Amino acid sequence: MPQSYLARFGRGDNMVRVRRRCPPKTHLANVKNIAAETGFYTITDDNGMPSTAIEHELSGLEGRGLGALRRIDETGTLPAVGTDDREQLCLYLAVQFARTPRKRTGTLFGRNVTAYANGREVDLALMTEYLTRKHLGHPPRAAEAQGAWDYYHGTRAMNGGNDPTHDEAVAVTLSSVRACIPQYRARHWRLETCRKPIFLTSDAPLVLWRPETPDDAYRGFGLEGAHEIRFPVSPTAQLVLVPGQGTSVEEVKLSRVISCNQDLADTCEQVVVGHPDRPTELDRVQLTKRGPTLRFNTAPGVRKNPDGTEEPMGDILHMYTTRR
Repeated sequence: MPQSYLARFGRGDNMVRVRRRCPPKTHLANVKNIAAETGFYTITDDNGMPSTAIEHELSGLEGRGLGALRRIDETGTLPAVGTDDREQLCLYLAVQFARTPRKRTGTLFGRNVTAYANGREVDLALMTEYLTRKHLGHPPRAAEAQGAWDYYHGTRAMNGGNDPTHDEAVAVTLSSVRACIPQYRARHWRLETCRKPIFLTSDAPLVLWRPETPDDAYRGFGLEGAHEIRFPVSPTAQLVLVPGQGTSVEEVKLSRVISCNQDLADTCEQVVVGHPDRPTELDRVQLTKRGPTLRFNTAPGVRKNPDGTEEPMGDILHMYTTRR
């Protein structure tokens, strides 16, 4: 996560309170030591040399987005539809959604399996072993192991028998940024505020939320299906995008903040961050050892025809990421 964004949750000295999935105890830390991964956006240029051009470009985008957030701080209002600040924040949210390690999981899944195999044949038994020991932490259902195996060999076949590279993973995740912007642009923007500095943030701060349904056991949802798109902007405010148009500001109850903080903790990568003087808020959230996980499933597909009739499509692969 950008240090300048995390610093918004401190008190001016770049110190914030941190809690990790493991170990779960909270501690104070400087923002420069949180959620930093060297070379995350370093790619190889045309001359075969390491390039940080993408990181520099993202830094400029984030700077403009943070400028728009500061103007929200100053005015207590949200930018109107069509303004430069609104467009900058749409881009800023799209970048934050795309830049987490989890967004590369699908692209790099095959590479990780190959590394784990270490020369062994990647058959169904080895895939089951990998999912059990590394990816899931528990034995998969037969349909999940089959789906993961199909995905592994299918993506390699489309890539000339090779796994995607780091550079390709960077390109795939960033290619989604522009496509996501209309989803942010088209919603009603609500600024939720709290008098106490108790909103938390994380290393995956943009949270998609909808009420729990039985479908969560076997499928996920994205920006279009989210009832709320939440993004903490400071310890006293969060941005919430909901269906509709326009903007609004609302002071919310403590129970709302506590609920949103738990949803954010559920979906974090590894780290949750809060105001340095508010350890209780971090202690309150529940953190499991593993967060949202890429899942696979193979099942019979059904095609719905224009006349309303249905016909079988054969087995299809379904991939989704769990909510927590």
